[in-house]
Amino acid sequence: MNVQYLELTPRGRGAISVVGVRGDDARKCLDRLFSPASSKSFLSLSDDSIVYGTWNSTGEDLLVVQTAADSFEVQCHGSLAAVASVKADLQSGGAAESADSSAWLPAGNEYQAEIVVAMQACTTQRTASHLLRQYHLWATANLQDRAVVEQALSFATFGEKLTSPWRIVLCGRPNVGKSSLINALSGFQRAIVHDTAGTTRDLVSQQTAIDGWPVELIDSAGIRDAENQIEKAGVAKAVEIIKQADLVLHLVDAAADCPFEPEVSQHRAGIIVINKVDLCQSPKVPNVSCPVIEVSAKTGRGIEELFDLISKVLVPAEPKPDQIVPVTKNLQRILDLAR
Repeated sequence: MNVQYLELTPRGRGAISVVGVRGDDARKCLDRLFSPASSKSFLSLSDDSIVYGTWNSTGEDLLVVQTAADSFEVQCHGSLAAVASVKADLQSGGAAESADSSAWLPAGNEYQAEIVVAMQACTTQRTASHLLRQYHLWATANLQDRAVVEQALSFATFGEKLTSPWRIVLCGRPNVGKSSLINALSGFQRAIVHDTAGTTRDLVSQQTAIDGWPVELIDSAGIRDAENQIEKAGVAKAVEIIKQADLVLHLVDAAADCPFEPEVSQHRAGIIVINKVDLCQSPKVPNVSCPVIEVSAKTGRGIEELFDLISKVLVPAEPKPDQIVPVTKNLQRILDLAR
């Protein structure tokens, strides 16, 4: 039997999953596995591009969509079990799983093919819309124009972060409220909160989105002269992760009258966050060049403003609608060679 299948949506749980089926005998294969709701055979519905019905082995309602003369999409529930059943039945029916995923990509050139793959790693609607725009722009990208190439490379970091989250590290002295703030930013209780200084002794991370941009919030150990080996290890990890961060939030405790100490954030503070202003209405504000914001992780005061500020610092300018952007390392390399 000349039939191949491939799971087209990213693996994992989701609302809907899509399994592609194609080949000269694809319609016959599906006819044995799928029953249209109209009670007619699937073979007899050759003029219908979208057919609603039931998958025979599981009784699940799903759609079979014809995308070409010999190509179909089985659109089923996004559970792992549902997808596994569809694939297992196709294989039992004589179909073979495709080993070449690139052959299924709806791309006009090699650049677009890379972007289609990158789209599978998208986690937000905002980044997906940028990648979709890039898919169309790279169809006619003029890499002979040096100005176009240079401008594209200026957005290399932006392009990379469309499929890989910005890393935001929260740092500061012990008990300044880093764990409370990461909970406030992520929207639920993720990190342990306790009044005891030095509670966080390892890195705690949480992936979320801020203004549509994917971010990884990292709650680091409080940086101080540690008293034991476990805490020293936590401080060492914090120092290392600060060096790798895309943005560092340096927290200061408004209520404890703690001064801003640049060495705590390795002189990499992108935003200074004065926390616990619910306990101190007139905190000391450091005279620095980077942005400073007053918040209360406990009451929520200033959190929305912090969201806006983080977004502006991470993405000070978005590319114009007609601007090509390298969204993969290979596209960056191609642009570098075109300089």
